[in-house]
Amino acid sequence: MHNSDLHNEQQLIRLFREGDRSAATELYSRFYKGLVYFARRIVEHAGEAEDIAQDSMVKLFGKKNDFSNLTDIKSFLYVSVRNACFNYLKARDRHELSHQELCYLTPEGEESADLEMLKSRVLAEIYQEVAALPAQCGEVFRLIFIHKLGTAEAAERLGISPQTVLNQKARAIKLLRYRLSEKGFLTLLLLMKLL
Repeated sequence: MHNSDLHNEQQLIRLFREGDRSAATELYSRFYKGLVYFARRIVEHAGEAEDIAQDSMVKLFGKKNDFSNLTDIKSFLYVSVRNACFNYLKARDRHELSHQELCYLTPEGEESADLEMLKSRVLAEIYQEVAALPAQCGEVFRLIFIHKLGTAEAAERLGISPQTVLNQKARAIKLLRYRLSEKGFLTLLLLMKLL
C-alpha cells in the first residue's frame, strides 16, 4: 500500500467518524455492490439481498466511531450481511414450515370443528326431545343414559319395579328414535357413532 493510499484511508476514516456525508457516500460506493452480491449468493433473492446490504450499511453508519481502519469496516459489513442472511433464511424456513403445517392442520382442524358443532347440535336436539318425553319415561332415560345408573338402581331411585324401568326405557328409545328420524337426526346419530 502506498503512503498516499494509507493517508487517504486514514483521512476517509477520520471524516467518516466525524459524520462527513461524502465519506459515508465513498464507503457506500466501495462496499455496497459487493455486499449485495455476497448476500444474493446466500439468500438467492435480489430484492432481499439489497435490503440486507442496505441494512448493514445503516448499521455501519450507526457505529461509525467503532472503526479505525477499512479492514475493520469491511469485516463488520460482511459479517453483518452474513448474519442477516442466515437470520432471513431461518425466518423464511420457519414461515414456510408454519405455512405447511397450517395447510396440513387447517382442513383437519376445520373438519374437527365442524364435527363438534354437528355433535353439539344433535345433542341439543336429543336433550330437547328427552325433555319432551312423558315424565316417567324421560326420568328413566336420564337415569340410565345420562347418569349411567343400572336398571335396578333406577328402579330403586324411582320406587318402581325393574320391569317398569325396562318398559319405560324401551318406550323412551322408541319415541326418541321416531322424533329424531322425523327431524333427520337419526342418520346423524349413526354417523357420529361411526366417527
